Amino acid sequence: MNLGTSQIDITPDAGVQLSGFAARTQPSIGVLDSLFAKALYLEDRGQQLLWIHCDLIGFDPEIVRSFRRWALDRFGLQASQVMLSATHTHSGACTIRLHGAGDYDSAYVERLHIWLQQAAEAAMTRTDAVGLVTVEGILDLAIDRRRTNSAHTDPRVAALGFRRDDGSFAAVVVNYPMHPVALGSANRHISADVPGCAAVELARQLRGHPVVLATNGACANLNPPAENVVPAQARTWGGRIAETVAPLLEKAVPTLAPELRLAARTIRIPMDTLDLDGINAFAAKALNDKESLAVWGENYRRVVEHWRSSLSDGVRAGHRNGHCDVELFAMDIGGMILLGANAEVFSEFTDWLRSATGKTIYLIGYANGDLGYLPTRAAYAEGGYEVEVAHLFHGGFRPKAGGLELLTQEAAELLRAL
Repeated sequence: MNLGTSQIDITPDAGVQLSGFAARTQPSIGVLDSLFAKALYLEDRGQQLLWIHCDLIGFDPEIVRSFRRWALDRFGLQASQVMLSATHTHSGACTIRLHGAGDYDSAYVERLHIWLQQAAEAAMTRTDAVGLVTVEGILDLAIDRRRTNSAHTDPRVAALGFRRDDGSFAAVVVNYPMHPVALGSANRHISADVPGCAAVELARQLRGHPVVLATNGACANLNPPAENVVPAQARTWGGRIAETVAPLLEKAVPTLAPELRLAARTIRIPMDTLDLDGINAFAAKALNDKESLAVWGENYRRVVEHWRSSLSDGVRAGHRNGHCDVELFAMDIGGMILLGANAEVFSEFTDWLRSATGKTIYLIGYANGDLGYLPTRAAYAEGGYEVEVAHLFHGGFRPKAGGLELLTQEAAELLRAL
């Protein structure tokens, strides 16, 4: 297996708006820590994978399409060989379209296109033979923020280490499901939040000081133990993620003759579409949501009215979309399966997939886009932000109940074929 790596600084200038919190005062006023685009290029037995992971909230679909077109023209790579993923930090530039939670930053996105291309070029310029180690640790850090009867957490921390002949590490992928919202809406400084801290600490602890991709898992319902904490606390939590897997990686026995296998599939998930009367009724109910009004005030009212207006215009024009497309991007790397998905997926998803397939699987969330939340059927029955409110900020209809369960079935079929 051959590996190429790169790391490009993608930190925006202070003064940009930050994405992810409707309650935040804009714009940013400084830089707490740098943001990066980190690239891995893997070659194995004719198979190729270009994976770039960024300290961003996510990717607008057009960013993904544009980069894949460039990768096809420049390197001949198909879309099924190219993945862009994000940590989902809520303290980075606005690269997805969330109404009322930071304005989409077209100027930054133009710079991002150049940075992504530079990262790809650098990673693919030189490759070296590497071995592979895979480990799993346990960390009880994330909490189920919903605090309902269906509460669920996933304490697994996975890591893949690409190791040179001398035992040093060229790159590491670490995966832990937890929303990067430790710094909270009160923070107005650019930051990679807990994943960035985990990446820095893991690179410091391991021989070779590798490029570290700190990826997020099925974390739609999972938060750190607290929000609006001081930066030192975020560093401590990031350090705990690193400390969980660093000693395991150093002692791990290499995988014999690791292979790379890829597979991708797009799944159509039904949407809970509404007619004009339904849109108006939902908006009226939302505008009477005292809890949301208390948190977001007039900004929330503007979001609801924008949602009502834009969807009503779409229905009148006959553009009501009855489904959303979830892209699954499966990577089997030496027997450990990483599954990218362009959504915020509830944590049960990974357990369901493992049970259905008998395979060691970890979700890479916010991969190749971010269409919003995919809750469990139980969560729909309970209600809450992820079910009743979040889609208003995304500006569309919400997926129908049962969408995550349908995605589990389709993902299991894909992984069995893989």
